Amino acid sequence: MQDVFAQAGLSAGCIYSYFNSKDQLMLAVAQERHEDELRMMGEGPETKDPINDLRQIAKKFTDGYLTLESADKRRIALQTWSEALVNPTILASVQEGLEQPRAHLAQLIRRAQEAKRITSKLDADAIALTLIALLHGSMLHKLWKPETDSGAQFAVLEHFLRALESK
Repeated sequence: MQDVFAQAGLSAGCIYSYFNSKDQLMLAVAQERHEDELRMMGEGPETKDPINDLRQIAKKFTDGYLTLESADKRRIALQTWSEALVNPTILASVQEGLEQPRAHLAQLIRRAQEAKRITSKLDADAIALTLIALLHGSMLHKLWKPETDSGAQFAVLEHFLRALESK
């Protein structure tokens, strides 16, 4: 919490005039992150090509979370995930925050499956969760090793999407 006060340039009393507890502050931070992710997913209309839509979402995520300038966003995500391991309220918020993006990705995948663009042998929800895991893992790796080439990571994600395409 001392880091939060220092970063905000505010005293503990000032911060706690807005938030009654550390949990409330963490929930607010998590909610802001979830809203940011939903904005990224919702920017731009869905096209007739669900595979392109998936690529565009992945590109927005890469640009929004894997750049050198977005290191604070990655740190906030990691702190929220860590807190979720010991705090059921934060865990519920993280799970809720993942649900809409997962559902949106799964819906795009189902559209691609119906159009015979992605294999229907795999469960759309499992593919969506795997995409999220790849993107979140990329965030974590970028924290550990900031010089990691985000473009190379995106290229691997592109290959993953191509591998799902029906032949």
